[in-house]
Amino acid sequence: MKELVINDVVFDVKYLTTSTVNKEEVGLEKRIINNNGKMTKGKDQIKFSFSVLGKQDYQLYDSFFENTHYTVIMPETSERFIAHSVSHSTFYQGAEVADDTEVVFKVTLTK
Repeated sequence: MKELVINDVVFDVKYLTTSTVNKEEVGLEKRIINNNGKMTKGKDQIKFSFSVLGKQDYQLYDSFFENTHYTVIMPETSERFIAHSVSHSTFYQGAEVADDTEVVFKVTLTK
């Protein structure tokens, strides 16, 4: 697992990737086209997942990722940056979250 610090909260993440879409990259799936039909540089993104146990932690982190701005620190590289929320989703087994339910969060932030 890797560690990620967001707004002074430490996350032990199971999955972490960073990516940038550059003008030089080819392949339609990697291109971002603006209104003029010209390719433009994409934004840096960080994607990660982590899990929590129980309804209380689920509600806490679900509301945490409703914010729009985050200060992110990647301790492994000492990189620090401001990020914006793109999306977050949750996955769990069962009809609803109980006190013993493991909930997996998948989050995408943009620099």
